[in-house]
Amino acid sequence: MNTCKQDRGGFTLIELLVVISLIAVLAALTMAFLPNAASSAREARAAVQLQGWLNVAKQRALRDQAPRGLRLWRSAANLDQVVECQYLEQPDDFSGGTVKALVGATNTVIFTGVDLSNGDTTGDKKFWSVQPGDYLEVMGTGLIHYIVDVTKSTVLIKPPLPYPVAETKNYRIARSPRAVGDETLKMPDGTIIDLLTNTAYSNALPPSDPNSGIGFVDILFGPSGAVISRGVATANIHLWVRAPDPNTPDDFYRGDPTIISVYVRTGLVDAYPPAPPPGDPYRLVR
Repeated sequence: MNTCKQDRGGFTLIELLVVISLIAVLAALTMAFLPNAASSAREARAAVQLQGWLNVAKQRALRDQAPRGLRLWRSAANLDQVVECQYLEQPDDFSGGTVKALVGATNTVIFTGVDLSNGDTTGDKKFWSVQPGDYLEVMGTGLIHYIVDVTKSTVLIKPPLPYPVAETKNYRIARSPRAVGDETLKMPDGTIIDLLTNTAYSNALPPSDPNSGIGFVDILFGPSGAVISRGVATANIHLWVRAPDPNTPDDFYRGDPTIISVYVRTGLVDAYPPAPPPGDPYRLVR
């Protein structure tokens, strides 16, 4: 019996080099694409989280029929960046006892028959019934005075009262929002809410409390869902969520940023991509 020897096919050296080159190119493309894809996913997750926190705060206001909100803490490392938030509650007005202001000292109001510290012995004023940042109204005048500092029986205010006040029960303290507990809501690693964009693109935020240390921005919802933060001057509050690159920290458009926009009148919380430059990046929202 005759047997035929059959040649077995194989790759030439050139073919092998071509295949290796293609694998190298694909590997390089993969290495270049994966970090951007991971960054985009991280930014998207951060935007979804922030949108969810704001909607939870709005639903709490509806449920409790009282002002509730979200506090955006400015980072100590960079005051234009936010990486932590906290839920807020606004207590009812404070009253009780009597108040008076003496001649020559109308920026100091003295309280009798009430303890402004709520019995606290630690000196930590974040647990006091009355705190710096609250507002005092005396005699129903409608003129409110910012409380700069508090002791157990006095408050320091600005502007001062226009005249001395004899002892009276006719006063109220409109208390500012308080953070709920000590736990914070953290943005995903590497992502921030960039407040610098609000300055760069002329979209003012509610003013920070000047006595709050590193500062914060409060977004407070009323029971109707509308935003009732003090000092809101725009129809929308825009929050730019992004993952900055240390090599190009001021490139707002790097990656896949998202604008979380809160409509002040209705409280709607929605997400938009920034409009590409040049021009107003918020034009897709408006």
